[in-house]
Amino acid sequence: MKKFTILSFAAALGLAFASPTEASVASCEDESGLCLDAVKGARWQSEKSSSKKQRKKRSSKRAGTISMDVDGGRGSLFINGRYAGTAPLSGAKIPGGANDIQVRDGAKVLAEGLLTVPKGASLSITVAGV
Repeated sequence: MKKFTILSFAAALGLAFASPTEASVASCEDESGLCLDAVKGARWQSEKSSSKKQRKKRSSKRAGTISMDVDGGRGSLFINGRYAGTAPLSGAKIPGGANDIQVRDGAKVLAEGLLTVPKGASLSITVAGV
């Protein structure tokens, strides 16, 4: 009985001190390598790009923010073809609506797809490195 209690306590202590990035990467099973924290209305679609209609609906009035971390490597975030910053990145502006996202490490594309951003949302993504 004591062994079980000690092991349970040790496991709980380890989870309490794990960083949020480690926890989100461990629970992410997306094949594209990009994991999006759960935010109502936010959606990630790997290997997709925005349509002309979606591009017209983007709005800086409904802009949100995005933070990015690359697990086990480095990477640069491009939003709609424009450089937004290098990981670790925090609080970069991102238009509301559908956005083309690409994360690159030099010439290597780590993740690419369509990210739908709800009005004024703060999103956090984690990308699997090498």
